[in-house]
Amino acid sequence: MSEIFLYITILVITVYILNSNLAFGSKARPSVSEGHLSIIEHLTQYSTKKKNYRKTPKNFSSFGYSIHGRIVEQDVFLTYTFPLVDSLEVPFKIKLNAHNVSDIVSKYGCKTSCFGRFDDNHYGLMTKDKEYLRTHMNKDGFYFFDLLPRGFGINYNYVIDLCQDLNYDIAKFIEQQLMSRGKDSYENRIRAALNFVQFIPYGVPDFDHEDDGYFGLALAYESLAISYCDCDSKSAMFAGILHHLISEQNIILVSCVIDGQGHMITGVSGVYFPGQYYSFQGKDYLLIETTTPIALENQPSNRFQEIHPITIKQADL
Repeated sequence: MSEIFLYITILVITVYILNSNLAFGSKARPSVSEGHLSIIEHLTQYSTKKKNYRKTPKNFSSFGYSIHGRIVEQDVFLTYTFPLVDSLEVPFKIKLNAHNVSDIVSKYGCKTSCFGRFDDNHYGLMTKDKEYLRTHMNKDGFYFFDLLPRGFGINYNYVIDLCQDLNYDIAKFIEQQLMSRGKDSYENRIRAALNFVQFIPYGVPDFDHEDDGYFGLALAYESLAISYCDCDSKSAMFAGILHHLISEQNIILVSCVIDGQGHMITGVSGVYFPGQYYSFQGKDYLLIETTTPIALENQPSNRFQEIHPITIKQADL
């Protein structure tokens, strides 16, 4: 009798645990942990920009790697173990300061009186007053040249320059790791930088809050702290890291379309693998997907349409 009672008790407890796990799973955030939210909010606590990091990102996908961190007073210590080359995993570690990150984050964004959301998937100009747009839109990393064609959007060179200290630290870590293992080469520098950004979880940021908008972009500091970002965030980070590893003349950002949807990738010249190439200013650039882990040797062919290159150059901060 006691054995039957024990069996029933174990069965009841097992069912309860399974049901509890299912219930917790259905209520839990599908992507962003409370720990990551605490880290990004700690690092941006002094920002003059209003941001809501607690919105669930669209299309979240993880690839087995994540950035981890711990808070110590005004600092955050981040660790990101990622595949360098040849399945060799290495831990990148960095200390970020809340005052410094808050200052950087405060320099990017746009007032929704200039550029705002029409619906869940579309942004656009909120006024046709050109002088107002030139004065107010161009202050913090957005640009306005004219109404048509494609005369407004994010100044990606400005975004890259904002994050140049972090990008430099990542690039130097990659260079040192490759050199110490006798694997430093042009291709491996590209491959390692690509791995760094590709294996960060994917998710479309929506940090807009009240009258501040960010056009679905996460700065590199934010991407690491919150442990996800999307195509243009990853491509800007990739280009920013690369320009400390190879000539910036060999790098372009590429605005394009896939299956009717806007997209951003990175083009790199001086590599010769199967894939789709784009000729620009006398060079052939391999078009590289940054959002999901696709090896440098296996980049897609004939996938990208309506290609618009953006050269990498020093921006005025």
